[in-house]
Formats: sequence, C-alpha cells, structure tokens
Amino acid sequence: MRYSLLLCLFLSNSILPSESLAKFYEPSKANAYQGRLFYNPTTQDYPIETMRELCKQYTGVDTAQTKCFDKDNEQTTICEYKCSMHWMATE
Repeated sequence: MRYSLLLCLFLSNSILPSESLAKFYEPSKANAYQGRLFYNPTTQDYPIETMRELCKQYTGVDTAQTKCFDKDNEQTTICEYKCSMHWMATE
C-alpha cells in the first residue's frame, strides 16, 4: 500500500527524470522519522494530508518541523518534514 502511494505521488507530480528516486524518502526510525516529498503548487494543494498519512505510525507530523522550498527553474516544491517522534531518534 505504502509503495503504491509513493508511485502515485511520483506520477501525479510529474517529477522530471533528473530527479532521482533517492531524493524522495519516507520517514522511518533509520532516518530519524524524517521525510521528503515533491509537489507542484500550481496544480496541487499543500501536501499536509500526505505528510500526516506517512507519519501516522509515528504519532503524526510535527508541523513546526515542516519546511518547503521551490526547486530552481521548475514548477516543483520540495517539502522536508519530521514526524512527532523525531526528537526520540538517536543520531
């Protein structure tokens, strides 16, 4: 289910081939409950629901730790976010 959600997200966002799949990642204990996703603000709403869904098993998204920035010369915004358990992760 989770992987099909990722595939749909990639296809719906029209990620350019120059973007590698390694730059998109889901939160997990291994990466200190952090995630990154892409969206097109001209055709899509801010992806808070996607972040909430991906952080659901980690007690939800920490909205104070969400930051988004535009990718140069593209209609793509990159959002980096942390789940609520990020403060429990050991570096």
